[in-house]
Amino acid sequence: MNARLPLALLVAIWSGAALLVARTAGGAEPGAIDQAFVRDYCTSCHNGVSKKGRLDLAGLTFEAKDPANLAVWIKVHDRLQAGEMPPSSRARPDAARQKAFLQSVSQSIIAAEQAALAGEGRSVLRRFNRQEYENALRDLLGVPWAQIANRLPEDGEAHRFNKSGEALDVSYLTMSRFMDSANYAMRLAMATSFERPEKTTRRLYARDEFSLRNWWPRENGTLPDRLSFPVLDSRAQPKVRAGRVPATTAETREREAVGKVSSIFSDAGGYSWSGWRAPVAARYKLRIAGYTVWVAGGGVARWFFEGQGAEKAPVYHTLLWHRPNLDEVYPGRRNEPIAVYASGGGQTRPVGAVDFRPEPTVSEIEVTLLAGEALRTDGSRLFRTRVNGTDEQYINPLATEDGMPGYAIQWVEIEGPFFDDPIGGAGYRLLFDDLKLTPSEQARTGVLLEIAARPPANPGPSGGRGFRGGRGGPDGLGRGAVGQSLFEVQSAAPRRDAERLLRSFLNQAYRRPVTDADVQRFLTLYDEQFQKESGFTRSLLAAYTAVLSSPGFVFVQETPGRLDDRALATRLALFLWNSIPDDALRQLADRGELGRPEVLRAQTERMLADPKSRRFVEAFTDFWLDLRKIDDTAPSTTLYNDYELDDPLKLAAVEETRLFFAELLRADLPARNVVDSDFAFLDEPLADHYGISGVTGVHFRKVKLPEGSLRGGLMTQASVLKVTANGTTTSPVLRGHWITERILGLETPPPPPTVEAVEPDIRGAVTIRQQLEKHRTDASCAACHSKMDPPGFALESFDVMGGFRDRYRAVSDKVPAVKGFGMNGQAFAFHYALPVDSAGALPSGQPFQDVRELKRLLVQDEVPIARNLARQLTVFATGAPVRFSDREEIEKVLDAARPSQYGVRSLVHAIVQNELFRNK
Repeated sequence: MNARLPLALLVAIWSGAALLVARTAGGAEPGAIDQAFVRDYCTSCHNGVSKKGRLDLAGLTFEAKDPANLAVWIKVHDRLQAGEMPPSSRARPDAARQKAFLQSVSQSIIAAEQAALAGEGRSVLRRFNRQEYENALRDLLGVPWAQIANRLPEDGEAHRFNKSGEALDVSYLTMSRFMDSANYAMRLAMATSFERPEKTTRRLYARDEFSLRNWWPRENGTLPDRLSFPVLDSRAQPKVRAGRVPATTAETREREAVGKVSSIFSDAGGYSWSGWRAPVAARYKLRIAGYTVWVAGGGVARWFFEGQGAEKAPVYHTLLWHRPNLDEVYPGRRNEPIAVYASGGGQTRPVGAVDFRPEPTVSEIEVTLLAGEALRTDGSRLFRTRVNGTDEQYINPLATEDGMPGYAIQWVEIEGPFFDDPIGGAGYRLLFDDLKLTPSEQARTGVLLEIAARPPANPGPSGGRGFRGGRGGPDGLGRGAVGQSLFEVQSAAPRRDAERLLRSFLNQAYRRPVTDADVQRFLTLYDEQFQKESGFTRSLLAAYTAVLSSPGFVFVQETPGRLDDRALATRLALFLWNSIPDDALRQLADRGELGRPEVLRAQTERMLADPKSRRFVEAFTDFWLDLRKIDDTAPSTTLYNDYELDDPLKLAAVEETRLFFAELLRADLPARNVVDSDFAFLDEPLADHYGISGVTGVHFRKVKLPEGSLRGGLMTQASVLKVTANGTTTSPVLRGHWITERILGLETPPPPPTVEAVEPDIRGAVTIRQQLEKHRTDASCAACHSKMDPPGFALESFDVMGGFRDRYRAVSDKVPAVKGFGMNGQAFAFHYALPVDSAGALPSGQPFQDVRELKRLLVQDEVPIARNLARQLTVFATGAPVRFSDREEIEKVLDAARPSQYGVRSLVHAIVQNELFRNK
C-alpha cells in the first residue's frame, strides 16, 4: 500500500514552512574602531597592490550587515590577538593601544551578530535529517530494526554536521520520501503485530546446505581454493567428497562438518544458510559449531574431463604447492575469526562474529534480523579469490609449503524470535488501539503487508554423490521468502474511531500541545479518502502519513529566546539519542520541571546511560571524524592489494573509533585523550595491523598500550588515517589540514585558485615532502602550511590504511616488486622506495622527530583540545555554528569542565546547562 496525498492538501499542510526559515535581519551601529590602527600596522602589507595573504585592508570599513565583512574583521582580530600580526620584522603597537583596538573590534562584531540574530536566534528552523527521521519512526512506532535512512535523499551539511537548517532543504523529493518512509514504517508495525510467532529453536546442518555442497569441480572450472569439502573429526572424507558414500549418516550427524580455505567470493555470492529465513524482524540467538583445520597443499591446479556420458571422468595435468588437497585435512593450528552476515533483498550486512579454535567450539551471539533475511558465515581472515586471466589465476597468501589454514563448520542453531516489546504490537496499538487486524480480499480497501513465508518443517538431508553447485536452497526459500498479503482493520464506527485515533496519534507524534484545528486538518484528509471508497484502514493511514510528513513532526520547532521545556526536551533527545523525546522526558516537560538544572542533569545522565546513546556516538563521529566516508576510497590494487577486500579490518577500524569515543564519554576521561591516550580498543585483526601482541579473538576489548606505542588517541587510529588518504597515496597537507581543523580547532582557508595541487609521485623518485618545499617557501602559502604540514608530516609514518611504514611504496617496471600476495590472491606489484621523514616543527618552533613527540607537545596545552571538542559538540547539539559572539559561552563550558580536567562527559553536561543550548 502506498498512500498518495492530494497535492493541494500537501501544500496546505506545509504552507508557512518556507516563511518560518527566513532569518530576521538586524544590525547595530558599528563601534568606534580605530581605523588609524589599521593604517599604521596593517596596510603596508595588506593593501590593494601587495595584498599579502589575499587580504586588502586599505579600504576596509565595518559593515555590520555584511557577513563577509565581519569575517575579515574576525580574522584581523584573531591574528592580532594571537600575536601573529604584525610580523616581528615590522613595527608593533604598544600593549595599551592594541588592547583598546581589540576590544573595539570585539564589541563591534558581537553587537552586529547579536542584532542579526535577535529576531530568530542562533539556530535556523530545520527539519529532521534522515538518521533522526529513521530513529523517530523507530521509537514512535516500535520498529527499532526498520531501515529508513537509506530510503531518504542525502542530507546537506553545514558547519561540518547535518544538523543545520542552512543545509537541510525541503524539496518535493524530500516530502515524497518522507511520506513513503512513514507509510513503510507503519506497515512494518502492523505486520509485526499480526505476525508474532512463538519462540522456537532450529538447527541447520552444514551437510544439508545446498550451497556448501560444491565439493567436486566443474569442467575446466572451479579451482579447489573455492570449493568446500566434507570433514569429520578434523579429517577429510574423500569418499564422501567423491560421492561414493552418503553425505550424512545418523551415526555421524552431529560430528559432520564442511570445510573452506577461502573467504566468500564476493558480497553478492558465496553461500548462505538458505534452509531458514527470519520469519519476522526481531532478535535471535545464534549458536555456531565448528573448528579450524589445516589443509595440505599439492592440490589439483585445474581439472579437465575426458570421455562422454557415463564414462566421462576428470583428469588433471598439474599439482601445485599452494592449491589445497581437499582429501588431506588435519586439525587446525590457530584460531580463525568467523564473520556472520544477514543476507536479504540483494543486500548483505555484518551482524556479528565468533572465533573457531582447533578443537570443536560452540559460540553464541545475539543478532537482529529483518523478516526474510538468511544467515551467512565466512572465514573472514582467509583470502578472497580474484582471477587474473593467467593459468594460475590466484595464489593463497596464507599458503605455505606445509599447507594452509581453513575452517570447518558443523551447524548453526537459531533460537527466537525475541521481541523488544514484551507485550507485542506497541506500534499497532498507537495506530489502531484494540481494533482487530484481519486478512482481506479487497484490493481497493486492503493494505498490503509483508509477511514472511514459512519454511518446511524438516527440509531433511541430501545424500548420494557430492553436489556440483547451483543456486537457491532445497526448500525454495529465495528472494520470494517474504510475501505480501492484504489486510484490513475492522471498525464498527469508522468516523468516530478515526477521530479518536487521530487525536491520540497526534498527541504522541507532535512534541507540543495538539489543538482541535490540528485534528480537523488531518481528519479532513481521512474524510476525503474515505469518501473515495478507500476504506477505513487506507484512509486512516493516509492521514497518519500526512502527520508524519508535516512540519509538526518533521520540523524542530523552537521560538526565539529561551527554550520552553518541550523544545528543550526535543533538543536534548536529538543531541543524545538522535531521536525524539521518550515518555519520561515528555512528562517532565509537560510538568515544567525539565528546565531545572538538577533535573536536566539527571536526565542527561539517564540518557547517556541508555543504549540509545550509541546513536549519538555514531552520528557525532560520522561527521566530526568523517567515519561515514570510510568507503569513499578503496586501497589501490597495485600499491595496497594486501588491504584490498579486507572488509573485516575496515569495519574493525570504525568500531575502534566509536568504542574509543564512547569510553571517553562513559568514563569522563580528559579531552586530551583525543590527541594521546594510553589505551585503545582492539580485536585481533586490528591488533595485528598495529603490531600489538597479546590480543586474540574477534571480541573488542580495552587494551593498555605498550610504553612508547605509536598508537593512542584519534589521529593514529586506522579509521582516521584511512578517511584522510585517497587509497593510493597520502598527503601531509590533506592529513595536516584535517588534524588541525578536526582535532586542534585551527581553521585554515583554502589555497589560492592559482596554486596547483601537489600530486604524489607513485614512481618513488621524489617524496611528497620534497614536492611541498616550493609551497612552503612561497610567502603566500607559508603561513597556512606552517600550521597544517607539521601534523601531516608526523602522520607520513602511516599508509593509506593506517599501517606503520618507514619507506614509501612505489610501482616501477624497472624495480623488482616485493615478494608476496594480497588478500585477493594476486602478487604484489609494489617495491619499497624512499624513506619516510616524519620529523617537523610546530609554528612555535618546537621540533619533533615522530608522531609520539608531536603528541607529547600537543597535550602540554590541553585547553585548545578541549575547546575544539566543546565547539564541535555545541554545533552538533544546537544545529548552529559557534560564532564570535558565542566564544564567551564556550569559555564558560570549559570553566565548568575544568575540575574534571575537561572530561568529555563533563563537557556534555556543561553544554546542556549552557545558555547556547538552552536558547534558540
